[in-house]
Amino acid sequence: MHRTFAILAAIALTTISVTSACFAHINDGIHFTLLPSGSGDRVQLSLRTGKDRRNHVMSSSFAVSELAGVDAARLRAGGSGPVRFALIREAGRVDCAGNASRGEASGSCRFTENRAFSDLLVARGMQRPDLDEAYGLTMVGATRGLLDALHQQRYPMPKVGDYIAMTAVGVTPRYVRELAAAGYRPDDSKRLIEFAALDVTPQYLGEMARAGYANLPQNRVVELAALKIDAQFIRGFERVGYRNVPVDTLVQFKALDITPEFIAGFARLGYRNLPVDRLVELKALGVTPQYVRELEAQGIKAPSASQLVKLRAIGFEPDRRRR
Repeated sequence: MHRTFAILAAIALTTISVTSACFAHINDGIHFTLLPSGSGDRVQLSLRTGKDRRNHVMSSSFAVSELAGVDAARLRAGGSGPVRFALIREAGRVDCAGNASRGEASGSCRFTENRAFSDLLVARGMQRPDLDEAYGLTMVGATRGLLDALHQQRYPMPKVGDYIAMTAVGVTPRYVRELAAAGYRPDDSKRLIEFAALDVTPQYLGEMARAGYANLPQNRVVELAALKIDAQFIRGFERVGYRNVPVDTLVQFKALDITPEFIAGFARLGYRNLPVDRLVELKALGVTPQYVRELEAQGIKAPSASQLVKLRAIGFEPDRRRR
């Protein structure tokens, strides 16, 4: 269970880092670096904001068509001279100017908020973004379409930081609509962010339903997805005789790395249909099929599962020198 909580905490920290990286102190200036990317129609753009210890760097690969005015061929050929381009999105635009030399361009940028987009957020019930938040909305590519989808599905309007985070982790209008069609409407923005960050898709939910886990509570969906418990994981245990396993047991299996192979190894030695709590004890104490075989090689034949637990609990180890 500790592993589950650690994963969920990591998701929360990731969300916080996404949003705080966007609150970027742009009044201290924006500086860019532009490089050719792997393919001919893409470039790598890094934008640095702030100064001293407050520097934030956002770096991403862009299609040339997303940056109005970029001459990627000239940059790739190592040309030099003035460079001007603009990143234009619904929430605002970033206009950059500088110089290129030896295949790299650098210079400074100016951000302009799209007031009409910010007005729309306010009209829909969101707080007006400040300049740094407007820049964050621009950099993650926030759109009106997502706002419309949330409104149509009657979500409570998110805070600006949550709207930035959900866009950053890949929540799209289509994703919102498809979740609703699959019968899932996360309770709020933060839950929707968790779903997207964990790649909880309608396909995942459908496969889990067909495996016997339909209509799971949302916190259970998050828990299972965080541990990467999917239909394939469940089918593996069905093959070794463990069907309709409760969610808590699946979580225990995953957290302790109890695998179908681990169970099958004991079955081959005669330990079939072991109760879940016994499997957990054996795994927690490090009792493996190999340990049983070593006991047998030393003349200790067919101890019961409870005896195996007791032997291991007192620290008994086979004398491997006698093998």
